Amino acid sequence: MEKALLFSDSHGSNEDMINVIKQYAGQVSAVFHMGDIQGAEGLLQNAASEIGCLAYIVRGNCDRNPDLKEANVIGFAGKRIALCHGHRFGGYGDPDMDSLRYFGEENNADVVLFGHTHKPFCEKFGEVLICNPGSISQPRGGSKKGYAVLVVDEDEVSVEFFEV
Repeated sequence: MEKALLFSDSHGSNEDMINVIKQYAGQVSAVFHMGDIQGAEGLLQNAASEIGCLAYIVRGNCDRNPDLKEANVIGFAGKRIALCHGHRFGGYGDPDMDSLRYFGEENNADVVLFGHTHKPFCEKFGEVLICNPGSISQPRGGSKKGYAVLVVDEDEVSVEFFEV
């Protein structure tokens, strides 16, 4: 079994995110951030490195770092994980799930991770699991500040949500 921490939309408020990463030392193999990290890429990468894992970050609509990719596909625990911020797949309301599913299918992804809405979400569309961990710093829609953990256990993929 392998686990990964999922964050999005930290918007420069990093204390909770870094504390969560430290709590998962020895328990996770990767950290994924789905954008709007706003300059804290190095901080996240260092925190992940300190607990012995890699951090993968994509650019959100509030990020200015041209070195961040808008989308990325990562091999993790035998699965293909496609990351994007999500702002290209709908506005601030509900995202266009068909577009996110197509994004996943085009990339042969088992899982699509996105952010932007600041609201936790996880549902399977066809063969693609689509998930948003919510916002670690600025929740919307009645949700709480939080994050998620992606769990891959052999062929099973699941996501657990946690509040900060």
